[in-house]
Amino acid sequence: MAEFELKDVGTVLAVADFAASFEFYTKNLGLEPVMMFDDPPFAILGRGSFRLCLAEEGHPAEDSPGVLMKSLADPQNPPVRLVLWVSDCAATYESLVAEGVRFLGPPWSPPWGGSRCFAVDPDGYQVEIEQLPDGA
Repeated sequence: MAEFELKDVGTVLAVADFAASFEFYTKNLGLEPVMMFDDPPFAILGRGSFRLCLAEEGHPAEDSPGVLMKSLADPQNPPVRLVLWVSDCAATYESLVAEGVRFLGPPWSPPWGGSRCFAVDPDGYQVEIEQLPDGA
């Protein structure tokens, strides 16, 4: 195994409408800007130890030649899902619905315990809101 210090972990989402996505993740989900860049639009958002980067799609980068990040092509078949673990899934769901956040459906309680539901961001990415089973 490689030896190195891991300081944090994050995810980069390519988004079609940077302003709409920035508003969703800051206003609705309570993430705070850590760093912002204008050209091209890019933000590092955080809350606690969670980090999420938003990158406006379609901009070339010198450090990744030949790669153009593209926002979600098919919301019915997302290649990635963000997960936010919360202490009370039902209360979080109600709070976000009151803010106008769109969900695939109400919270569901699987047989193994806990509960979860899926919010949808402006690009169609799914954000799983999950309450772990007691003791997990």
